[in-house]
Amino acid sequence: MSDLSKLPKLTPLNDGDGAYCDVETGECYPATSNVVSSATAVDPVCKMEIEVKTAQYKTSYQGQTYYFCSSDCRQAFEKAPQSHLVDESRASG
Repeated sequence: MSDLSKLPKLTPLNDGDGAYCDVETGECYPATSNVVSSATAVDPVCKMEIEVKTAQYKTSYQGQTYYFCSSDCRQAFEKAPQSHLVDESRASG
């Protein structure tokens, strides 16, 4: 039998729409997020995978948190966020 006490304590938000908060770290994740998993996110500027828990650089845009590999990537995003948020449907067609 596994020890469930070592699992993160997650609290669902917004009536079960998929958003949640990690009780121990205080990090919250929206239902539609750039977070690849509970452990990583994709830097919208350079597309590098970032470990969310240890990310030094992050910013919020339109109610969503974005994580970055460096202050340079964060600054580039903050200057022109829409240029880094490519609509996948337009990009593929």
